[in-house]
Amino acid sequence: MFHMVRFLGERFDIDLVAPAFEAVDEAKRLLQGSCREMEFVPPSPGSTRRRLLRLSPYETDPALAAAIRTRLARQCYAAVQVEKPAMLPYVPPDTPIPIVLDSWAFGLAGILRALRYEPGMVARARNVLRLLRFSAFDAFCWPAIDSVLVVSEVDRQRCLRSCPGQRTLIVANGVDCTAIRPGACRDSGPPVLTFTGDMSFTPNVDAALFLASQIFPALRQVYADVELHLVGRKPDPRVRALQGPGITVTGEVDQMLPYLHATTVYVAPHFTGAGTRTKILEAMAAGLPIVTTSIGLEGIEALPGRAVLIADDPSSMVTAILKLLADPTQRHLLGSAARRLAEERYDWRRCLAPLESLYTALLASRTLPC
Repeated sequence: MFHMVRFLGERFDIDLVAPAFEAVDEAKRLLQGSCREMEFVPPSPGSTRRRLLRLSPYETDPALAAAIRTRLARQCYAAVQVEKPAMLPYVPPDTPIPIVLDSWAFGLAGILRALRYEPGMVARARNVLRLLRFSAFDAFCWPAIDSVLVVSEVDRQRCLRSCPGQRTLIVANGVDCTAIRPGACRDSGPPVLTFTGDMSFTPNVDAALFLASQIFPALRQVYADVELHLVGRKPDPRVRALQGPGITVTGEVDQMLPYLHATTVYVAPHFTGAGTRTKILEAMAAGLPIVTTSIGLEGIEALPGRAVLIADDPSSMVTAILKLLADPTQRHLLGSAARRLAEERYDWRRCLAPLESLYTALLASRTLPC
């Protein structure tokens, strides 16, 4: 969202309305000059009670809803862009201007994968309930949407199967290749495996637990000094409990780049979740050799074996990682190919370019007087 707001703000007059959760002052500083106006709305009291009583899969905060209604009623806009379906309930049903939905990960693939992968009756019951609630919302509660932004051709096809005729636009997730650059070659010292992300997000928790329990012990039988770094904010208690010999759980870090530069092999063993993972794009921009799954690579146009290695079960993942740990030349070739791909296809300027044409057309077709 940060890169998208900056990109649009350089080309159009935009106002930003968002919930005031974390680091509002930092957000205002970073986006200064990108937005005509910024409004960060503190959450209303009583959110726990609303969460327990709501039928929708998404919570609607009254204060944020009121701020959006007021702004749409008082000012003339050419369009309103909504970040994620979770924000759709905030759009008044009589909104007369085009609605652009940035979907992030379209459809129910993430929930269906969790239903298949996450063990236990409690997890299964929770995911069945989520599936029913999200399915009902998708079927009955979506407003009329002018354009859906999707991150990949995979998601575009999902959207068209679900909503035939819906106008879609691929705006891929990207990476800042200027800010994230390869570090020095790391061919000495203990080998380091790294996995990054928000460690409270369920697909990342699943991946971290899988990596620590099913992959790391097998690697230590061959490389006794190998280290595993789990880097990211808000570690779930189950992730925090992984801290131990050879395994470091960092929690939130000020800068991710030093941890990427300290990496020998980047591993992202995703079997749940959906969408394009920016963590893998960041590892590509850093020139790292990457081992991931088919789901982890979803939406990224990388040739398996050329820019990344794909492994969809524990045995093949262990084999792929051991192969890279034993072969510095292969690590360098894989990392260099990943960096080239990030530069050629996934730099933010290239990924966000379709937005300019979309909003230029919406502005040209605006009929409301201002």
